Formats: sequence, C-alpha cells, structure tokens
Amino acid sequence: MKVGISALLFNIEEAIEICKSEKCIKHIEIGIDNLEECEELLRYKKDFEELNLSIGIHLPMELNTCENIIYIRNSWISFINEINKQLSTLNIEYFNMHLGYAMTSRLNNNRNKYLKNTVEFLNDNCLDSNIVICIENTYSKKGDFSNIGNNVIDFEYIFNNTMRKKLCFCYDTGHFLINKDDYIDKLSEKIKIVHLSDNDGIIDSHIGIGKGILCMNHIKKILEYNPEYLVLEIDYKDIKDTLINLKSL
Repeated sequence: MKVGISALLFNIEEAIEICKSEKCIKHIEIGIDNLEECEELLRYKKDFEELNLSIGIHLPMELNTCENIIYIRNSWISFINEINKQLSTLNIEYFNMHLGYAMTSRLNNNRNKYLKNTVEFLNDNCLDSNIVICIENTYSKKGDFSNIGNNVIDFEYIFNNTMRKKLCFCYDTGHFLINKDDYIDKLSEKIKIVHLSDNDGIIDSHIGIGKGILCMNHIKKILEYNPEYLVLEIDYKDIKDTLINLKSL
C-alpha cells in the first residue's frame, strides 16, 4: 500500500516538499481541470522521478459521466484521452472521477436512466481501454442538482453492467461521513484507492484524522483490505499528526 497526498497545481511545490520531509509518502494524486495544465505539470517530472513518486490524476469536479446530452458526454471522453496522451511520460497510475450529477427532480424520477448513461460512458470504445478508471463515492445535499454515486446501489449497478476491465472503486471517508452506506463490505473487492479525511458529518472540510467524527476502528477496517493507495486528502498542516495516528494502527 502506497501512502500519498492530494495536490493541485497551485500547491504542487508544497506537496513535493512534504514528500521530501515525510519519506513514507510515495504517491501524489493531482487534480487537473484544463488541458493547458498538463504542460505545467510536466515541469515537475524530474522531481517526481527523484523522489520515486507515482502519480494519479483526479479529474475535474465538473466531469459528468451521466450527462444526458451525448455530444457533451463524448467531449469528456476526449478530454480524458487527451490528458492521458499529454501526460504519457509520467506513467499515470489511474484517473479518479466522480460520477456526475443531474437535476434532482429528474434524478428522483428516473435514476436508472442516469446510471445507464454512466455505464455507456465507461463502455464507450473511444475511451482508451488501457486507462485505469477509479470511480468515487460522493454525497448529495438535495439541492436543485444532486450527485449520483452517493449510495452503494449506484456502484453495484455500474460494476454489474460495465464491460470495462480496468475499473475500480475509490472509497472517500469524508464523503462517507456525510452520506453513509455499506461501501466497504459490499465493494471491498473493487477498492483500489482510499481518500482519507475527517469532518463533522455535515461539511466536507478535509481535516486531519482525529479532528472530526471518523473513528479509528473504521480506518482499521479499511486498511485490513490493503488498498493500493491511501491518499491523505487533508489540509497539509494536519499531515504529520495524521501520519502519527496511522502508524498507531
């Protein structure tokens, strides 16, 4: 299991410095929102190599696999393929994504329709089959728009209906605290990545472990399944204390 941290381009240099000081961190998951950011990210290739860091990419929050307009849905596939192409020299380990969103009223009336859109997205022959895709649980607060992927049934439907071989699950503890479900037991064989953070069960504040309501027994249960990547998706000032807490397990 590799321990990692999350980063965006604006704080990538700070993330690299953390990896230098905390030798146990061997992975960075980097959020990319625009194709133009790929060239900037490549400037740090030497730093990644010197620290022996593996790289994952977190795709934009705006990405919508369940998009009902086919033209727009297909544009996201092209976007992913192009990022993979431009960052090919970094040997990206995986692309992590949220499933997307729809108008709450429409989603409530026909959730299966949007889940089928996601399955079509993942099954699309135009989406490079060599890319490892990780789909992440999220939460929804019942506004005008709601996320799919905020319950385990959504993921069971997707995994049971997709033909994509390189597809896995990213378990986000912070999102779980806001919309709880039995992800660990029911999707244990699919878990490749864990996004580890804490909060108060209301706001996804990405605080360090021990500062919110996430219990240590829950973390221990996750670690027993030995995910490939444990990504600390937390405020950098909380990383040192969180690593100490993790070592106790």
